[in-house]
Amino acid sequence: MLAMLGWLLAIVGAIWLVITAIQTGKTTGEKVIWALVNFFCQPLGGIVFYFMQKQGMIPLLMVIAGWLLMVLGGGLSAFSNMSPAAP
Repeated sequence: MLAMLGWLLAIVGAIWLVITAIQTGKTTGEKVIWALVNFFCQPLGGIVFYFMQKQGMIPLLMVIAGWLLMVLGGGLSAFSNMSPAAP
């Protein structure tokens, strides 16, 4: 459940970052490049975009929180089905 919430948060943040990249680009080429970087290279692309353009802090934090929840949820689910060893 936690991993699904993280996935949803990461997707919404990534889409928001793509839209922000398209809105803040000066030329068409810059808009396309930043949109593709933000779409295919999350969360690293979002981090680079934020430090280069100074835009998109909130969606970047959403993507990072989503990835953390996915890792935490996936890690917890790996241990939820473990049964104690028989003596």
